Amino acid sequence: MRLTRRAVYFAPCLLALGGIATSAHGAAFQLQEQSASLLASAFAGRSADAGDISHMFFNPATLGVHAGRGPEAELVLSYIDPTFDFEADSDPGWSAVGGDTGQLSASGGESALAPVFYAGFDLAPDLRAGLGINVPYGLETDYPEDWVGRYDAVNTDLVTVDINPQLGWRLDEQLALGLGVSAQYADATLSTMAPETDFSTTPATPTPTPTPANDGKLTVDGDSWSYSFNLGAHYAVTEDTQLGVAYRHGLGHTLSGEAELVDDGGVTVDETGGEADLDIPASLNLGVSHQLDPQWTLLADATWTQWSDFEELAIEFDDGIVGIPQGQNSYAVTDEQAYEEYDWDDTWFLSLGTRYDASEQWDLRAGLAYDQTPTGDSNRTPRIPDEDRTWLAVGGTWSPAQADQLRVDFGYTYIWLDDADIEVAEDFGGVTGEYESNVQVFTTSANWRF
Repeated sequence: MRLTRRAVYFAPCLLALGGIATSAHGAAFQLQEQSASLLASAFAGRSADAGDISHMFFNPATLGVHAGRGPEAELVLSYIDPTFDFEADSDPGWSAVGGDTGQLSASGGESALAPVFYAGFDLAPDLRAGLGINVPYGLETDYPEDWVGRYDAVNTDLVTVDINPQLGWRLDEQLALGLGVSAQYADATLSTMAPETDFSTTPATPTPTPTPANDGKLTVDGDSWSYSFNLGAHYAVTEDTQLGVAYRHGLGHTLSGEAELVDDGGVTVDETGGEADLDIPASLNLGVSHQLDPQWTLLADATWTQWSDFEELAIEFDDGIVGIPQGQNSYAVTDEQAYEEYDWDDTWFLSLGTRYDASEQWDLRAGLAYDQTPTGDSNRTPRIPDEDRTWLAVGGTWSPAQADQLRVDFGYTYIWLDDADIEVAEDFGGVTGEYESNVQVFTTSANWRF
């Protein structure tokens, strides 16, 4: 086997960032958990409720609302526990020709920790600077190496780190504006099983009798830096009603890295380099916060995400590829490129929540949200088997009387995903079945004002 030929089956997985839909907190491969206080209300009012410095990720204008507050820092830590189970509807039939289908059911979710850090300080009485170090996209999934879809996905490990300095300016008692810039690092490691292939033919021919014991394994690595900006406004309509609007521009990553193929004995057979483009979508958010009385506040949120920018996944190989096996219908290939079309749709995230000020030391929150998937039945794959989500969130804030500089937030959310049907038809391989998924997220944060 030669990697530069066989790799065309799996090259698109460098960008597929597989399984993020099942392990991430938000739709597709987005991680929402950038704030413990906002998670507790299902992110309702995220751009309008300027409760603490972590809200700056969603609206930099909230920094201006807190101008004059003095220096502060906050650490957020989230534990993400996804569960997704796959059950195949049918056997691809490899056993009839002497092959081994492998496991017809599989579980692929992997728990992960997502840390976030914020800091803020005043530059002038009405001008405040802040810094956020966030993990806005990420996942870890692990299918068995002998499952029925092993030629589509096995391991996926993605992490992004976003460094986001911001400025917030309070123009008057009602209006604040904010602006930020982002430098985002992305790193992905993905692997897929590779069946035996006869490269003496042109095009190369995969064996008609695949078995897990004879499979090789392809691992691809890539990383990238990309840059963007975000801006927002916060307006106090009255003392009780706050409005927020915020925009975060998309990013274009070009992941550069290597691919390595090992045989069934773990010996490296071939390797090559390449590049792949990954588009991160823009988003627009509108939030509302309305205080009903001294104790109760209602929160609402609507966020639009431009997932339609995520049209295709493509990789350019450093070396030309000849004798390519072209049996996989979902991929279009040339001698030097492989790509898969996604054609996702734009989405809406809608949430309602409430905050109850129980005492000077305690606030309680709850929220409900609907999170729309960008995928449909025609473009759902084993790497991103996403579906619509429903969230239920609870949590609160503790401000100890003995240490008025300290604020501790905590939140829990349970996310139901609709069952996701999948039907990937290929000349070689193919996966047909259903995913059942849910996600639990535990988030806490500590804020200290100096």
